[in-house]
Amino acid sequence: MNNNNMEEVAVYVGLIWRLTDGLARYAIPRYYRDDATQTLGREPIMVDWEYDVDAEQLTPLSRDNGFVPGRSALTICPQPTAWEVENASRAGLFPLATLRDLVSALHAVLFDASSEMTVFAIPPGAERLERLTAALRGPVRPALGDVLEDDGIFLDLTIGSDLGNYDSIIVASSTDLLSPLTNLAADCAQRVESYEQRLDELRSVPDFLRAMPQLAGVDLDAS
Repeated sequence: MNNNNMEEVAVYVGLIWRLTDGLARYAIPRYYRDDATQTLGREPIMVDWEYDVDAEQLTPLSRDNGFVPGRSALTICPQPTAWEVENASRAGLFPLATLRDLVSALHAVLFDASSEMTVFAIPPGAERLERLTAALRGPVRPALGDVLEDDGIFLDLTIGSDLGNYDSIIVASSTDLLSPLTNLAADCAQRVESYEQRLDELRSVPDFLRAMPQLAGVDLDAS
């Protein structure tokens, strides 16, 4: 992808997509809400809160700042519109229909020193989405357990591009995910090993692009 973020990004997005299989996925691309609107080609659900992970911290506890008030970038030139100014303190929650959507949302944030995207995976249905949206709105800082309830999975992905910024994936759920996470981690390790063993066969960009779904363990258009 660039000289800092390479094939590991395919592993990250594949892990997120496979862990949330069967659930409806919604993402908050941190800070770059309007860029994500353009890359995804759809309007977000506006919410008041987003998650914050400090990519400069080394330990899980020091990295995790929990929910913070949402904020979105303003254009500098030309001047921001009245709508942008009015909604600068709100984040955007985007539905993800396919893995390609997840990658597109990630593209919206990846050019920064440290990019961050949060994914909420919940059972499909309008009523459950309404409860998720309500939990991310309002003046009171939400608790992660209240947002997830008993049936949701939370994932936060940070990807560091500058020195001193680190990659991380934070996973949370009310249910025990140890077994599926262990199995997925083992499968990811096997896919990385298989990929590294055939690097000499990748002689062109098309070869590389064909290898990425195999590394991720899922096709870009998978739902």
